[in-house]
Amino acid sequence: MFKNYLKIALRNFVKTRIFTTINILGLAIGMAACVLILHYVLYEKSYDRFHKNSERIYRLRYERTDGQGQSVRFASCCPPAAARIRDKYPEVKKIGRIVRYRAAVSYQQMNFMEERMYFAEPDFLDILKFKFVQGNPLTGLREPNTAFVSQATAQKYFGHENPIGKTISVDKKTDYLITGIFKDIPQNSHLKFDILLPWENLVSLYGPEYTEAWGHTGSYTYLMVKTGTDPKEFEGKLKKLAEAECPWLKEYKMTIDLKMQPLTDIHLNSHFMQEFEVNGSRDTVNFLFIIALFIMVMAWVNYVNLSTARSLDRAKEVGLRKVVGASRRQLMSQFFLETILLNSAALMIATGLVELFLPLFSEVAGIPTDYGFITHGWFWIAVSIIFLAGIFFSGLYPVIVLSSFKPAVVLKGILKNSASGINLRKVLVIFQFVMALGLIAGTITMYEQLSFMKNQDLGFNIEQTLVVQAPRVRDDAYGEKFNLFKETILANPNIINACHVTEVPGRQIYWDAGGIHKAGEDISKGKNYQIVGIDYDFVNVFDIRLVAGRNFSRKFSTDSRSLLMNETAAKWMGFTSSQEAIGQKVDYWEEIFTIVGVVKDYHQQSLKAAFEPHLYRLLPTGRDVRGQFAIKLNSRNLSRTIKIIHQHYDEFFPGNPFNYFFLDEYFNQQYQSDFLLGEVFSLFAALALFITALGIFGLSAFNATQRTKEIGIRKAVGASVFQIFQLLVKELITLLLISFVIVLPLLIIGLSNWLESYANRMSLNIWMFLIPLAITAGITFLTISWQTIKSATTNPEEALRYE
Repeated sequence: MFKNYLKIALRNFVKTRIFTTINILGLAIGMAACVLILHYVLYEKSYDRFHKNSERIYRLRYERTDGQGQSVRFASCCPPAAARIRDKYPEVKKIGRIVRYRAAVSYQQMNFMEERMYFAEPDFLDILKFKFVQGNPLTGLREPNTAFVSQATAQKYFGHENPIGKTISVDKKTDYLITGIFKDIPQNSHLKFDILLPWENLVSLYGPEYTEAWGHTGSYTYLMVKTGTDPKEFEGKLKKLAEAECPWLKEYKMTIDLKMQPLTDIHLNSHFMQEFEVNGSRDTVNFLFIIALFIMVMAWVNYVNLSTARSLDRAKEVGLRKVVGASRRQLMSQFFLETILLNSAALMIATGLVELFLPLFSEVAGIPTDYGFITHGWFWIAVSIIFLAGIFFSGLYPVIVLSSFKPAVVLKGILKNSASGINLRKVLVIFQFVMALGLIAGTITMYEQLSFMKNQDLGFNIEQTLVVQAPRVRDDAYGEKFNLFKETILANPNIINACHVTEVPGRQIYWDAGGIHKAGEDISKGKNYQIVGIDYDFVNVFDIRLVAGRNFSRKFSTDSRSLLMNETAAKWMGFTSSQEAIGQKVDYWEEIFTIVGVVKDYHQQSLKAAFEPHLYRLLPTGRDVRGQFAIKLNSRNLSRTIKIIHQHYDEFFPGNPFNYFFLDEYFNQQYQSDFLLGEVFSLFAALALFITALGIFGLSAFNATQRTKEIGIRKAVGASVFQIFQLLVKELITLLLISFVIVLPLLIIGLSNWLESYANRMSLNIWMFLIPLAITAGITFLTISWQTIKSATTNPEEALRYE
């Protein structure tokens, strides 16, 4: 019996090879697209899940709320919290801290600026269990002046030599003996580090008072709770801990909250101050997952459409087989076998497409090439679900329709398309058009929003700005050396200006201070501000506009106790205008500063974010050893100019690595995730449009075949080719217009909500919806034109010779 079913199926495939090819190709593309999107979605959701007991691990965050209800939320925590929790709460099984330390690291003649170096408590590495190939961090990091390095870092400094027992120097101040090596941190970790140093050295560096400061942040704290601990209930205990440890909170009318953030939620849900790096977006991941499902459904819709449309062709076959005794169960088995064979062929082609395009897709989506998914259990589960669901959803309705024909009606030759079948196909075509229109409109809107942001006035001059890391290795004459360095490079005609700043525009400001208020006001009026240390030339280098007052000037010896602020900070401090702020006194942690100027708000970071309140202090050589040089260049001989700057840098600041970047390139990296989403979105919008075109082609070919005699009669009585063309395309264009009416309000609501996530956003325009309509209509015309014109130009005698 099975052999007979198989023979009939193969004969039918050969007979209807065009429709069979369309069905297989549509299903294969849908499966491949679905699997690739799932690859990205599951990679994004895999972050930090490789840690044992990840479901019981949390990051402890710090939130501070002032008396006016303004909150500042940090990804890090205050240093003393971990020690108190370790002593007081048995619910916590383990707790550990790390603190980031950017510094110049040297070995012999090599110098590198290390951005991923951390002081770590040993307990931290008993919570997050990264893989160590040599040494035991639980004991090794208890010894001062020791270091653990990653395999890549060991290769960078020591080549193929064994690094164990060798010594590296940090900022030419402290030497560390390498006692361990760990494997490079997986890419799907929210926290990545290259060098680990003992916590004891942090205490020696900053002093014991740092570890007792509840007002400080920057101590990233991780804890593992015991099984059965309710994190929300435990958070309530931590709030009481902060109140007990900080009696000054009542005086400032301020609150401190310690928040439990699940480890596996950090990558997709965490967008706070002092994040290690820009995290992903759960909304984006969920949205792409929905797109994957819709693309797969569109492929199934194609199959159902073509199968039900072709049901008339097989009606006589069904009628004859029923007459000779075939049961409905046997007919359903036959048609389900055909569905299984088609889906199996599509699955094999889809597997090949995935293998072929996976490297390119991984590069576009930012997925590491070593993250192989075929070896993961989820891949086979996902493929099995897609395959079985495809057989069920795409095959169920056509099988029911085909097996339900009545032989008496069929063999009389009076069977026609049922109204329900025609209506179903119309609904399914409308669904495909709605999806295509939505994806195209979404793609256009994304790119237009990104273009809108990139073309907005940032409020400062970003062009031709070279940013060089200020030297970490310094002596007491650093201020004098910096001035000489600046004078020397400015003598070059290709260098326009230069300044020293703690954080250039485009970088997140890590220096914040709370409790700042107008002098004489109650301290409960204090708020949190972001602090930037600048020199006299910062405003001029970046062409930042003063809206009131003046810039810092060497003419005023009192400017060391003066402030500049931006417009947002002036409003936060309660001034009704920028001009009113000039000359006012500010209490900055019991030090009195005078406001001498207000600068126009500019975008310190991406235009996605709103303006933050900034205070600018005169710190000509930076804050401690932190800062950057911003050097404004002209466009002539850039490589030569950079080489000259490098030479002078080495001359004035020996023993420091020369690290630099161009500010415009760095600033635009903030939009990398948005561009990624746009590229992925446009790719799958094109695939969805292609799947829709396949279905339209199949349906138009079948409709033309079904109406051959009607076309012949119309031509015989004088109908033109254009009139025949109108006849055949009218229905599809009507369905497309209905789809547009349906999708338009959904797009307006959905895209408006998406744009709400941007502080600076464009307005929606009607052309953003008309262009997708035009594109879809154009694809539809091109898809059906060949078949339609072929039918319209056929000699009517061919269609009517047997009538």
